[in-house]
Amino acid sequence: MSRHHAHTPQGEFDENAAERLEWNDAMLLGHGPTDDAHEEFVHVVKALAACNAVTALGCLQAVEEHLLSHFESERQWMVRTEYPNMDCHLDEHQKVLDTVLEVNRLAKAGQVGLRDVRRLAAALADWFPKHATYLDSALSTWITKRRHGGAPVILRRDIRTGVQQESILA
Repeated sequence: MSRHHAHTPQGEFDENAAERLEWNDAMLLGHGPTDDAHEEFVHVVKALAACNAVTALGCLQAVEEHLLSHFESERQWMVRTEYPNMDCHLDEHQKVLDTVLEVNRLAKAGQVGLRDVRRLAAALADWFPKHATYLDSALSTWITKRRHGGAPVILRRDIRTGVQQESILA
C-alpha cells in the first residue's frame, strides 16, 4: 500500500487478522456510503477467509467486484470534492486492487492454492483498519465538511474499549 500508513498485502502482515475482523460501530466514519462499503468489505473478506476449495473462486470474484465498485466510488467522491490527498489514496487502492486481481487470475488458472487465498484474506484484513483509520476517515471528514460545512457526527453504540471497569463490589 502506500508508504504513509498501511502495510502491503504482499509484505509482512498479521496472518490471523481475518479471524478477528468483525464489523462494529467503532469502524464508523460518519459518511454513510463509505460506512456501507466498509461493512460490505468486512463481509466479503470474512467470506474469503472462510472459503474452501469449492467456494474460493466465487469468494475471490466477490472481493474483486466489491473492490472495483468501492474504490471507484471513492475515486468519484475525491474528484467531485477536489480532495487534496487523492493521489496517495488512489495509489494505495491500486496496489491493493492489483494484488487481488493477480491472485484471482492465478487462482482461475489453478496456480494458487487455498492457503494463498486465505493469506490474501488475512493481508486484506490486516491492511483495512489502518487504511480506514487514516486515509478513509480523512476522506469522510473532507466530504462532510465540503457538503455540510462541518465534521461528521458519529453515533456509536455498544463500544467496548478493552478496558475493564472495576467492580464496585471488589
